[in-house]
Amino acid sequence: MSASKHSAFFVEHSDVSFLMARTSGYGHPMTVEEIKEAPAGDNEEIQKLIESNGKSSGSSGYTRARCGVYPRGRVLGKIIMDEPRKARDPRYLEDRVKAEFNIDPNAYTLAVLNPRTGAPADVGSLMEKEFFIGGGPTSELGDAQQELLDYGVFPDRLEIGSIATIGALVDYHRFAAVEYPTLVLEIGQKETRVIVINGGAVDSVRVIPHGLHSMIAVVQRDLGLKDEAAAQRLFYSDSFDFKEMGPRLVDRLLRELQSNIGFYEVQTGLSIGQVFCARTPLQLSWLNKTFAKTLNVDPFVITYPEWLEHNGILLGSELNTENIPSHWLGLFGLMIEAKIPENEKK
Repeated sequence: MSASKHSAFFVEHSDVSFLMARTSGYGHPMTVEEIKEAPAGDNEEIQKLIESNGKSSGSSGYTRARCGVYPRGRVLGKIIMDEPRKARDPRYLEDRVKAEFNIDPNAYTLAVLNPRTGAPADVGSLMEKEFFIGGGPTSELGDAQQELLDYGVFPDRLEIGSIATIGALVDYHRFAAVEYPTLVLEIGQKETRVIVINGGAVDSVRVIPHGLHSMIAVVQRDLGLKDEAAAQRLFYSDSFDFKEMGPRLVDRLLRELQSNIGFYEVQTGLSIGQVFCARTPLQLSWLNKTFAKTLNVDPFVITYPEWLEHNGILLGSELNTENIPSHWLGLFGLMIEAKIPENEKK
């Protein structure tokens, strides 16, 4: 199916993959006509994907798209104001951000959002005391934008993909009336962002200094591979089944996770009910089941067609709606508009 002059495009560019969706437009209801994927870092495949799928009929030059990116230095967190009136002083919030994330806020592009709706927070309001902070180094966002331009994609809008993913999960929690808190793991190379979503809101955000790199080290040691590069190639390939090794591979991360979960459950009196690994490629899909089994919780399962239709998004006939990869969630998150829950509308 070729793109029409009314087609709209969404792109997610990360160290996992390059995703491009073509839809019937930006307005809702919309139909997702096609989603194409290329391996991260494969510039030739990405270029082919864009050239063959990313231009509306009759267009030339850049493909305009709404884009999600994952700058290496991105920050995600939640700040709670004990005295909301202090938030009226912008210097106080800036000092809190500097202390919480150990960054220079002036070098970052940051958004202050409502942790329930994902909409910009009313920082000066005495009614709001919880804020979700998300963003990345301005220089890295500029680099991400330039990389997209080099591919031939003009970002109409550039967002942090992690925020789009979390926003989608918060919305799904409300849609499905999920009863228990969900543990969301965004596993990077050397760190893992641990987010707890409960009651249709971001409840907690922490960072654990262990990620895929520690798992690859175990693969190298246990299988007697000569170097880390060989272990990494095997880890990301489809040629070896890591299900049996799974508990050993995640051991270091698991111990930190159990400590974080214990702290959360003691503080809130709530029990984690399910776990979801965001942004894991297909060859690492075993991670979600491994964490669920070792933590004695359920894997978090999303019923995509019903949820997306609830948001005015229909899946075209060319898409396999029964086997949607979990790492597509951030791309769908870019399509969903922030909504205020009914019980919070004035």
